[in-house]
Amino acid sequence: MADQPQLDIGKLVTDLLAALRSIDPVGEGVKLAEQGRRTVEALIVALEQFGSTMDNLNQAASRVNRLLDDVEDPIRRIAGMADQTGSLLSFLPNLANKAMSNLAPKPATSTTPPSTTPPANAPTAASPSPTDAPRA
Repeated sequence: MADQPQLDIGKLVTDLLAALRSIDPVGEGVKLAEQGRRTVEALIVALEQFGSTMDNLNQAASRVNRLLDDVEDPIRRIAGMADQTGSLLSFLPNLANKAMSNLAPKPATSTTPPSTTPPANAPTAASPSPTDAPRA
């Protein structure tokens, strides 16, 4: 039995007490509390920045809404005029074709020369009658 090393109980107790001394429960608690405080502060800052961002977005949305209120009615009017202009542009070529056909000379429809006799309802010059002759 002389081969086995003997346990030094004193040394083991001394090492255990040194390890326990290196663990400071109060110091660790303080470190943990400080970390928690920093985390809460960072969360508060993040929430404040989020609130500020939301306020900025709300202001931008309000400005866009005001701009749309100012611009929407004139745009709708212009769009209505564009629709009317489209209808007019589709009507104008038809009107121009009709005008050109009215202005163009009409070709003769028959090959016979026109007669020199007046139409039936046209007034005729009165021929002198023998009683209306001047007397000498």
